[in-house]
Amino acid sequence: MSLITTDIAIIGAGTSGCCIAGELRDTGFDCVLIEKSRGLGGRCSRRYIDANSVDLGAPEFLFNSVENTRLKSLIKSWIHMGYLDPWVYQKSSFNEIGQQETIESLSAVPSMNAWHKKIAGDINTYKNIEINSLVKSDDFWHLMDYSGKQVISAKYLIITCPAEQSLALLRQHNIFSDNRLTDHKSLPQFVCAIGFTQALNIKSDVYRGGHSFLSTAIREHSKPKRVLPSPLQEVWMLHSTHDWAEKNVSENHQQAAQVLTSQFIEHFDIQSEPQILSSHYWRLSRHQINEPVQTPFIWNKEMRIGCCGDWLSSGDITGALTSAVSLYEEITSDYK
Repeated sequence: MSLITTDIAIIGAGTSGCCIAGELRDTGFDCVLIEKSRGLGGRCSRRYIDANSVDLGAPEFLFNSVENTRLKSLIKSWIHMGYLDPWVYQKSSFNEIGQQETIESLSAVPSMNAWHKKIAGDINTYKNIEINSLVKSDDFWHLMDYSGKQVISAKYLIITCPAEQSLALLRQHNIFSDNRLTDHKSLPQFVCAIGFTQALNIKSDVYRGGHSFLSTAIREHSKPKRVLPSPLQEVWMLHSTHDWAEKNVSENHQQAAQVLTSQFIEHFDIQSEPQILSSHYWRLSRHQINEPVQTPFIWNKEMRIGCCGDWLSSGDITGALTSAVSLYEEITSDYK
């Protein structure tokens, strides 16, 4: 790959990266995304089951928890364009099955990472490239891969990786005195998709809390515009608790899926035989947020480098979007 020069290089093509890239592009900046994996979406990735897919990571976000005015408008535009659909479901906890709560949230269609492709799919994205070091010279940021090869030069640099990876890059330069540049604890998680050829007598679509193994169980096809793989009548996504994942980190994801499936079957007294359709281990599933959020991004105007991500806000998709839009507003305030 020949050397690329751009206005703004954005490391990480997850929710924050795709959001801020789309906003900057629409303002007229030339942007590129650099992603270490093979596609957009980050922790909103999907897994194909036959011709259909299931959400492997984050399943939704709550619109009513959004406070940023620009972000509210942006989300409304995504709904209008058909990128997001309302998802109204019944939620219970594992230990209070008879009590239900109606939740109104948003889910991307036909999968969570399809939304990322729609807002940033036309931006030049360089995949399977992991940036290892940053050099500032000649008024440009020069990004190097693990072989020491320079791959991109940019006037501005935005880092949107998970906390550990972002901090490893930021600490190469003594630029920030921000007290948030300390160690962050990532929360691991196992996740699996299971299917049944018979419909189950389970009343709620989502179960959260109240189980030592299972953090969340989601009836995947209750989400908008999801299609069941034939001949399945039910597909459930099972997410482990973070504590259980930490204690069982030596398990491979297939073994963990068997344990989670057994716990689900036992808890709901299911007689039908399940199929384990997919399994995965998220080493950096989510970041533990210990302190109230002040400014949900990091930015150095003089050096033209910044960072946004869920770990700088509320630790979820809403936090990732809030962080990205807030940093966008900070960067573009100089151009108004």
